[in-house]
Amino acid sequence: MDNNIVISTRIRLARNLKDYPFPCRLSDKGKTEVDEKVRKALINGNSAIAKDFQYIDFDNMSETMKVSLVEKHLVSPEFISNTSGRAVLLLNNGTVSIMLNEEDHIRLQVIENGFCLDEAYDLADKLDTLLDEQLNFAFNEKLGYLTQCPTNLGTGMRASVMLHLPALKKSGAMNMLANNLNKLGLTIRGAHGEGSSSEGAIYQLSNQVSLGISEKSAIENLKNITNQL
Repeated sequence: MDNNIVISTRIRLARNLKDYPFPCRLSDKGKTEVDEKVRKALINGNSAIAKDFQYIDFDNMSETMKVSLVEKHLVSPEFISNTSGRAVLLLNNGTVSIMLNEEDHIRLQVIENGFCLDEAYDLADKLDTLLDEQLNFAFNEKLGYLTQCPTNLGTGMRASVMLHLPALKKSGAMNMLANNLNKLGLTIRGAHGEGSSSEGAIYQLSNQVSLGISEKSAIENLKNITNQL
């Protein structure tokens, strides 16, 4: 598909450590421990790319750098609003970021140029498996991965594509389109996610359902609807 329409692809996985409260109830000492456990799990894991990650403590980062990471979609706007006890692991080529102590202990995301959901998921899944070998994730047989927000229960995955849709926006079709997408288990938002505006007619289309559906099914659904758009 033309990269002028599908600008980029993102896979995001939410994970939490079993022995710690969610970040909203976690002490500063606990956040530091989570940061260190995840950092060691990645670096000590059996992966060739582990050495290509850099660990960044957000307490020691300039405001300009923080905003730059948001603009590149490597961290969320919420992540830089309160940086106490927060850190990020960044792959040198800028395609992977692992936010520590955002809404969940771990927010692992892979961002690729163009329309490549399968490739992005494959890398995210390999990194998730790598961390899972070293860490004890909070998991329930019925509910799947446990997350701070109930809407992320299950797979803990959000798959999304960034779309440039100037004609649909100008024609006034976006509201009707958004309502129809909701019925299909998808949601369309501004470029920076929930509550953000659609400047430049750039939208983020993602799966809305993560409970009772597999990662592969969610990706196939998103892929089919994107092709129709």
